[in-house]
Amino acid sequence: MRPRPLRFGSPLLREIMLYCLLLIPLASELWMFRSGELGDDPVAQAESDLGLWAFRFLLVTLAITPLRRYGGINLVRWRRVTGLLAFTYALFHVGIFAVIDKKLAMSVILHDVLTNYFIPFGVVAFLILTVLAATSQRASIRALGWKWRVLHRGIYIAALLVAVHYLLSFDSVKIEPVIYAVLTLVLLATRFDRRT
Repeated sequence: MRPRPLRFGSPLLREIMLYCLLLIPLASELWMFRSGELGDDPVAQAESDLGLWAFRFLLVTLAITPLRRYGGINLVRWRRVTGLLAFTYALFHVGIFAVIDKKLAMSVILHDVLTNYFIPFGVVAFLILTVLAATSQRASIRALGWKWRVLHRGIYIAALLVAVHYLLSFDSVKIEPVIYAVLTLVLLATRFDRRT
């Protein structure tokens, strides 16, 4: 299959430009990490910040259909971009944990996964996002047919898992993860509203 030409002003080029623009928070985070501006524990701070950005883009992706259905705002053409951004930030979140924090020591990583009950939720969510990102191209849509739509409903499961992962990552109840969890449930609930 021949690749689509990358013409100026083409939909593909606009997707790439938006994707690059929304990587600015990632670049800023990495710059602050490198320059020592992330406080006393920069690794934990960067890991937390990038995980939260992944969650935000996941919620933006989920919000696209309700925005069109209830607000008449059609951002469907950007859904692949926001989904890939959620995966990208999650990849850096996991990468900092595994590579920088744990030095790729598999025994240490496995110990953390088994002893910190919030981590498995994040691991499964990341695996789902990886599959969704890998099958986000139009070629995958054509190859999988109706199965593609079923597969990509996995984003709902991923969102729930991320919400639980974020909630349980604190030793006490915090308002921010509760707000994100409620927002996740509201967005998921709209998917089951067939009145419109």
